[in-house]
Amino acid sequence: MKSTVLWALIILNAVLLVSFLARVTHQTSALAQPANRTGTVAAPARPGDYVMVPAQFNGASNGIVVIVDQTNHQLSAISYDDANKRMDTMNKIDLEQIFHNTAAGQRTGK
Repeated sequence: MKSTVLWALIILNAVLLVSFLARVTHQTSALAQPANRTGTVAAPARPGDYVMVPAQFNGASNGIVVIVDQTNHQLSAISYDDANKRMDTMNKIDLEQIFHNTAAGQRTGK
C-alpha cells in the first residue's frame, strides 16, 4: 500500500515538474505576419479602423456624426431624425479615388 502511494506521488510530481518546466521555458517571441507569394505581407481581413466626429451644420435641425473608415478609405455620415424616428445615412464616398484624382490633376497642371 505504501509503495503504490509513494510511486503515485513520484509520478504526480514528475508530471507537475514537466508541466512547470514546459510553461517556464516556453519561448514567447513575436512573429511577423506571413508573406504571400509575391513576397509582400498579406493584409488580414479585419474590421475597419473608424474615426467618428460629431458635427453641427447651420440650417440643420439635427446634428450628424461624420464617419471616416481609415482601413477602406471611405467617408460617410449618419443623423437621427427625431420627427420620423429613423436614422438617415449618407452614401459612402471613396476617399482614395478623390485624393488620387486631385493629386493626378495637380501633377498634370489642370
